[in-house]
Amino acid sequence: MAYHETRPNNADINKPGIFRCIIVDDEPIARHGMAKLVAHTPSLYLQASLASAEEAKEWLSHNSTDLLFLDIEMPGLSGIDFASSIQGDIGIIFTTAHSEYAARSYDVEAVDYLLKPISPSRFAKAVQRAFSLIHRPQSIIIRADRHNIRINTSSITYIEGMKDYVKIHCLDRRIISRATIKTLLDSLPATDFVRIHKSYIVNIRHVTAYDSSSVEIAHRETAATSSSPAVTLPLGASYRSDFEKKMGNKYNA
Repeated sequence: MAYHETRPNNADINKPGIFRCIIVDDEPIARHGMAKLVAHTPSLYLQASLASAEEAKEWLSHNSTDLLFLDIEMPGLSGIDFASSIQGDIGIIFTTAHSEYAARSYDVEAVDYLLKPISPSRFAKAVQRAFSLIHRPQSIIIRADRHNIRINTSSITYIEGMKDYVKIHCLDRRIISRATIKTLLDSLPATDFVRIHKSYIVNIRHVTAYDSSSVEIAHRETAATSSSPAVTLPLGASYRSDFEKKMGNKYNA
């Protein structure tokens, strides 16, 4: 499979406000040019550069992303036909040398339509438009201590399920709420959170390492909690496949 993960020096996948993206184009020169534009955009993290819609379809069956830079005229499955088949909350920006496809691109609710050659300013405008249109829940409301508390989802590192309540571990605090772990998982952004054990949910943007039986989370709370800077959680065998699909190629480049 001819895809790879790229880690631009100016993009930190664990930092709030970073959007993951992939490039799909059958022309190597076009892929290289798009990768350079992404590398100069601090808010983007390039996960993969793919040569066909079929490769992208296979990649997405095992991974998740936020934004797709998609060529239209490619051998085999066209970009528009592929875009029509995509399920989930993924923003699509078409990149093509052919203006005649513009009308059809909006039939699949594309974020934008970029004509090659693509200037840095036009690229930046499309990315900004994507940020404003792609829905990603930024906060949730939790009932705790007889109050409704708003929590920024990007600050949640992991969630621990107990018998009849949950502990929500954030970067700066820990919140205890009477809720089930399943109900809480359903309210969180599916692109960022995954269950790794019957008792744990993790935010993949805070995962620093993992193996076949455990997951390490970059974590810090207030000094009063005496929390270590990292915590290791068990990875249940029945949850391993979903977790690894969610993580994608993050540690395999």
